[in-house]
Amino acid sequence: MYAQIRTFVRLIPLAMTLTSAVHTLIKATCPTATQDVRANLENRAKAIETAMYGPLNPGEPNDEYWTRLGSEWGVTAEEAKKQRCGNCAAFIRTPEMLECINAGLAIGGSGTESWDTVEAGELGYCEAFDFKCASARTCRAWIAGGPITKAGVKKGLK
Repeated sequence: MYAQIRTFVRLIPLAMTLTSAVHTLIKATCPTATQDVRANLENRAKAIETAMYGPLNPGEPNDEYWTRLGSEWGVTAEEAKKQRCGNCAAFIRTPEMLECINAGLAIGGSGTESWDTVEAGELGYCEAFDFKCASARTCRAWIAGGPITKAGVKKGLK
């Protein structure tokens, strides 16, 4: 990716600032929802409505949520609690995607604290619903085999 950035920077018009060039490159290479809060919120709302994305606060017991999800999957609530975004095959945490998420948070005004936000929420990108999501949550679309941490490689696959 750094080679792409160097090439891009050489090609930008002299009138364009480096900051503008970097923002342009980020928007061209990163999923829209990592850079656009409105798009992210709209896609997350769809995941909540259609796929029961949650729970709202993963730090709380949320017994009703886990019982309902477990019932849908035909497993106990305790078993359902093991199926999280953080181990879903649609959850992307490649270095490139984490850079996209970080850049989007920084552009949004989070500044130097953006990496703290990414790490605190263990954020990743949900490929199924196209939004930034927290590893401690889940949804009906959970897929075994994740997360994706290297480009083109799913956990446990070579």
